[in-house]
Parts: sequence; C-alpha cells; structure tokens
Amino acid sequence: MRRGSILQYVVGSHRLRVVVVTADRFNPAHGLLAPLRERAAPELTPVFLVPLNRQDWPSTAVVDLSRIRSLDPDAVAGAAGQLSQATLRSLAAAVRAYLAATE
Repeated sequence: MRRGSILQYVVGSHRLRVVVVTADRFNPAHGLLAPLRERAAPELTPVFLVPLNRQDWPSTAVVDLSRIRSLDPDAVAGAAGQLSQATLRSLAAAVRAYLAATE
C-alpha cells in the first residue's frame, strides 16, 4: 500500500474508508492509517483534520489524524482511490505538525 491510498477497511462489523498516512516501500503491508470522515472541515480547521478536494474524493471529506492506527493488512477490503499530490503535501505537513515528526 502506498502513502495516500484510500482503502475500504473493515473493523469488526463496520466498513469504513481510511487513508494510508505512512508506508515504507520496503514493508508496504505495514504502516499507519487514519479514517476518512465524509463531512466538511470546520471554519477553523484543527491541524489534525486534513480537508480533501474534489480530485481526491467525490464528496466533502477530511482525514482525521487524531484517530491514527496501525494498518492491519487482513482488514483491507479493497482500494477506493488515491490522494492528489497537493493533498499529499498537506497531509505530510499536518502529520509533521500534529505528531511533531521530522524527516
């Protein structure tokens, strides 16, 4: 799985869409993911919400970094899309700011 991939994901009896936040090219089946919330970002968007545009997803949505979890390859039900390069840059900046990560 690549960073920025939008996946169909199963947690218990729930199906949801998630975005791969980090993935290592040497170990692509493991990484971190965050849920995709189909709602508009608030006026004052917190750093942990990354808004998507129409190129990324057909409806208004945000990536919720406050709910990051480890990717379970067995829970992936299929691919649903890929984030644009502009949104990937915004996602990378938000991850660095929210998690105080460095490159």
